Formats: sequence, C-alpha cells, structure tokens
Amino acid sequence: MIPALFTIGPFTVYGYGFFVSLGFLFGTLYTVKAASRDGISRDISLDMIVWVFVAGLLGARILYILTDLDYYLASPVLMLKIWEGGLVYYGGFLAAVPVFFLVSKKRGINGLKFSDSISKGLVIGHFFGRLGCFTKGCCYGLENNTFGMIFPELNDHIRHLPTQLFEAAGLAAIFFILNSVKKKYDGQVLSLYLALYGLLRFIMEYFRGDFRGPSFLALSVSQWISLGLLSAAVLLRVAFSGKKKNADTRV
Repeated sequence: MIPALFTIGPFTVYGYGFFVSLGFLFGTLYTVKAASRDGISRDISLDMIVWVFVAGLLGARILYILTDLDYYLASPVLMLKIWEGGLVYYGGFLAAVPVFFLVSKKRGINGLKFSDSISKGLVIGHFFGRLGCFTKGCCYGLENNTFGMIFPELNDHIRHLPTQLFEAAGLAAIFFILNSVKKKYDGQVLSLYLALYGLLRFIMEYFRGDFRGPSFLALSVSQWISLGLLSAAVLLRVAFSGKKKNADTRV
C-alpha cells in the first residue's frame, strides 16, 4: 500500500525493510529477555540470534528467487535488493532450524530450552514482517469486493483480501497463546508454535491470491510444509511428554 515511507536526500526508506527491521529489533529484545529467565546469557542469545537471522534471511531470499528464477537471472543485481521485498518465510524457517541446533550444540547450550524463547521472538518478527508485506503489496489475497482493498502496486484496480493483515492478526493471537502457557518441559512452546502456525498458514493459503507455485494433490507447497510442521509438533509433543512422564516416575 505504501512501498516507500519517506525519502531523505538520496535515501529512501521502504515500508517493507522498515517493518522487517522493527521485527528483528523487537524480536531480538524479547528473545534475550525471555532467554535470560531460562538462565541463558545475553551474549549467547545475541550470538544465536545473529546466526539464525542470517541463515533465515538467506533461506527466505533464496526460496523467493527460485520461485521466479528467470526474472532474477535476467537482472542478477535485483537478487540483492531485499529491502524492496521478496522473502519466503518458510524458506527462512527451514534454513534457520538446522543452523539453530548446530550452533546450540557448538555453544554447549540446551537448544530445546532456547527454542522456547526464540519461538516467541520469531512470532514477533513475523508479525512485523507481515505488516511490511502489507506496505509492499505482496502476499495479497483473492479478489473480494466486500472485504478487499486495492493494492496500487498490482496496477489491476481490483480489490483483494488483505491476507497480510489477517495473518498478522493470527500471529498476534499465537504470541499471546504462547505466553499464556505454563511451561512444564523444554520444547513445549516450540511444539505449540509449530502446531499453531502450521494450522494458521495452512488455512491462509486458501485465501492467498498471489502466485503460490506448483500444487501437489490440490495443496500448495506451503500447505505441505504446514502439514510437516503439524506432524513435527505432534511427534515432539509425544516425545517430550514421554520424557516428562519418565522423569516424574523417577522422582
């Protein structure tokens, strides 16, 4: 809706980059504070966040480029213009997870314990990221004259559902749910996040109007990944619950 927020001399501040930056800032501050309550130092938290952010940013950008590879091969310099938009959340998430646990192991910290803190910070960052999508006009929804909005960048003068705001609202709800959980074991918040966001994204895909890539058995790639997250959440829940019962039995 507002791709460029303001211009100062030769520098233009884009809405997408601005909100992504806010997401990183507030997500980082919250994660550091939450992790400190679990006995994880500020320095280790910041180190982990930087690794996760870089891996996530690269993964999100690479997957976005792959969805329109011919366009970027024609103008390779455009691959670097992340501030103008062009990130796929699931690409970032899938790239960040293995890096997160590898760095956790290297630093000698409990990755599952820290994952509960960073999951909440991730939701905050994602929330602001969706606001960035709204200003950019990407990730828009299906045509709808009743609840839709016109996105100037599309240049089609057709009303589309503001699915960016719908998902942002869903992420806000997930954040409050995660914070209402009385944690009983490490990984509990992570498994709940995977279940809640997997479900949210699976549903939201039905309302998206932008190009969703190839579909398999009537489901988009993002919906299949969402099902993977839901499955992982169930498996983690079973595994963690089993460990807790064993610990209670030994006590």
